[in-house]
Amino acid sequence: MPERYPKTMRFLSLVGNSFGCSASGERLASAARDGDIQEAKALLDYNPRLVRYSTFGVRNSPLHYSAAQGHHEIVALLLESGVDINLRNYRGKTALMQACQYGHCEVVQTLILFKADG
Repeated sequence: MPERYPKTMRFLSLVGNSFGCSASGERLASAARDGDIQEAKALLDYNPRLVRYSTFGVRNSPLHYSAAQGHHEIVALLLESGVDINLRNYRGKTALMQACQYGHCEVVQTLILFKADG
């Protein structure tokens, strides 16, 4: 277990997949939005399936959030973890579109290197 949040991770492992996955998914989305690479790594180490998480309603993935905020290290981490690079949110936007919209050139380059097409 990651040293930074051992009690939290232990709690999430006890409450089961339904609550734990949703709560951990929201934490990953927050880490991606805030640029907290250590939290994102810890969560993905704990549960690699979180890479497929999308928020309810707007269907933004952690990749959407990190691309829109210009957090290229988290974008790379998510891509290396197997995230769907061309996932679209409810408005039909991909992470590449959001990175372009907000002028995050380094994120755009990273997404293109990983073969983003949308």
